[in-house]
Amino acid sequence: MFSWVVTGAALSVLLGCLLLTGSSSGSKLKGPELSLKGTQYVIQADQTLYLKCRGEVAHSWSLPKTVSKESKRLSIITSVCGRNGKQFCSTLTLGRAQANHTGYYSCRYLSTPVSKKKKTESTIYIFINDTGRPFVEPHSTMPETVHMTEGQEMIIPCRVSAPDIMVTLKKFQIPDMKTLIPDGKTIIWDNKRGFIIPKPTYRFIGLLSCETTINGLLYSTNYLTYRQDNTIIDVQLSTPNPIKLLKGQTLALNCTVTAAWNTRVQMTWNYPGEANNRASITPRFDPSNSQANVFYSTLIIDKVQSKDKGLYMCRVQSGPSFKSANTTVHVYEKPFITVKHRKQQVLETIAGKRSYRLSMKVKAFPSPEVVWLKNGLPATEKCARYVAHGYSLIIKDVAEEDAGDYTILLSLKKAKIFQNLTTTLIVNVKPQIYEKAVSSFPDPNLYPLGSQQSLTCTVYGVPQPTIKWIWHPCSQNYSKARYDFCSSNDRSFTLDADSNVGNRIQTITQRMAIIEGKNKIASTLVVADSRASGIYSCVASNKVGHVERNISFYVTDVPKGFHVNLEKMPAEGEDLKLSCMVSKFLYRDITWILLRTVNNRTMHHSISKQKMAVTKEYSITLNLTIKNVSLEDSGTYACRARNIYTGEEILQKKEVTIRDQEAPYLLRNLSDQIVAISNSTTLDCQAKGVPEPQITWFKNNHEIQQEPGCNFNS
Repeated sequence: MFSWVVTGAALSVLLGCLLLTGSSSGSKLKGPELSLKGTQYVIQADQTLYLKCRGEVAHSWSLPKTVSKESKRLSIITSVCGRNGKQFCSTLTLGRAQANHTGYYSCRYLSTPVSKKKKTESTIYIFINDTGRPFVEPHSTMPETVHMTEGQEMIIPCRVSAPDIMVTLKKFQIPDMKTLIPDGKTIIWDNKRGFIIPKPTYRFIGLLSCETTINGLLYSTNYLTYRQDNTIIDVQLSTPNPIKLLKGQTLALNCTVTAAWNTRVQMTWNYPGEANNRASITPRFDPSNSQANVFYSTLIIDKVQSKDKGLYMCRVQSGPSFKSANTTVHVYEKPFITVKHRKQQVLETIAGKRSYRLSMKVKAFPSPEVVWLKNGLPATEKCARYVAHGYSLIIKDVAEEDAGDYTILLSLKKAKIFQNLTTTLIVNVKPQIYEKAVSSFPDPNLYPLGSQQSLTCTVYGVPQPTIKWIWHPCSQNYSKARYDFCSSNDRSFTLDADSNVGNRIQTITQRMAIIEGKNKIASTLVVADSRASGIYSCVASNKVGHVERNISFYVTDVPKGFHVNLEKMPAEGEDLKLSCMVSKFLYRDITWILLRTVNNRTMHHSISKQKMAVTKEYSITLNLTIKNVSLEDSGTYACRARNIYTGEEILQKKEVTIRDQEAPYLLRNLSDQIVAISNSTTLDCQAKGVPEPQITWFKNNHEIQQEPGCNFNS
């Protein structure tokens, strides 16, 4: 409420002004007197309110807060009055009074009278009746907040502009509104104050509405009651950052605040035109959310100008809590497009990459239409792996064929503005070795001792790879069987055409070869004389990476790496001699077994007292000797060895049939021969028997001995 004080000096200047009618200098007042008697008075809206006050001392007026002292409607004239001018008078005039001027009007002494029994203030409640505005202070879009302290009186201040208006109090709750009926105890109606709740509890927390019906029209005013909380959950702006507008367009920003149920907030805006009130700001409350309070504030500027560009901030405060959200507004004079390379004009990526983003640096407004071309053709139509996103083209699962020239076309057709820019994409390919991809054999190759061999690596990559050959010799430890003694992790030597380390190199050559439609490099290393075992590695490298193919080069003196030999088929009583030779680079766990068939099942029988296998430079040999064989020793003898690389057991079999003994006999008798002196002759003696007979020659019953001029051939 506003108050004005009229001092004694002012009164002396106004001597002779209007006196309060009927007063006399001799009358004694009990306190300030108002011209309108009683506790309340009703006038109609747009009428003029006249109210006079007289008293024994200077006094001031207390008015409703809605009556502004700067208002041209308000006039207060002070004067001296009474007989001999010993009383103080003032007249209050309020022209075209409105419903929101309803309230208490008080006249109060500025100083305390001599007699303490006299009152110092007179008050009257003025109703300014307006059928179109039954509530003095309506809050329809944004509810007025009312603080509640449990156990203390709470007032819902839905005052009315006429004393006889019937008002209903309702509480908003899902799904319906609940009517709260005044009972004179828990809820009391007072047309000068509103609804009085002497001892409010939690059930009065929420959105309350005062409603009345005048001439068939429903009017309401809303209040949000709360127990103090200052939790601001979130502040968001509806428009993305930054905002771009053309001069003359409309700027609309909506700030949404989510706060705890009992939190009330103050929302303000900071923006470039704030000092000149460039924006229209509208607050709003959303009562539909049952979990939190949601507040809105909408800022609108019609026909933006360059001066409206800058930072716009929505500031939210609740007690000590503060949060904000901001955005930047750009205002452009006219449409435009500029485009530049984000990095360099030529870009590089790697084949096999999950995705690659081709991106241009574009500044434009409004947003232009974007089309990407690859080598002059629409990119996204050419390949499903191409996805346009803003000013970028995303290439999924990058492949070599994605290399080429990419052009971005930008257009604002209405403004007839067009721009384009081309960038070149190089797709680098990590080196690939063709033979490594097609080879599916786990076993290494064996190379005959002393042979000439050609080893080839066919390589492809972007940029073109360089190729080098490396030799990894095998360990030369023959004392015991080792199965890891030849590895590319051992010492190594880089080779050239003149290298003699390991095996003598005859040539290392390179040539171009078209394989599967691609121009590949074929590098061939020729080994002149296979003597040393090891691993040849061809290594292809470019700036993307390198790839290596290891060629196991195992020299063998065993045909096909596994060979079984029977010295001769023995007769009963002779010795059976078998030998098994395997490449030491391919086999291990060598042993002899005897295969027997029992009930149509082949059984493996181990042979006892086998000798130790002998490891040499290229092979492992295991000899088997069975002395004084009998017919029962006939059967299938097998040399069994385990493949080092596959783990498979391999058998090489030899059928042995022990021959029964048979007395020697001549296949053909000797015949007489006549030989001239000094000539030579041959006598042929053919015999058979088991075991093989030994032949001895006799002359005149004397054994002939080997001597010059006499030769024996078996």
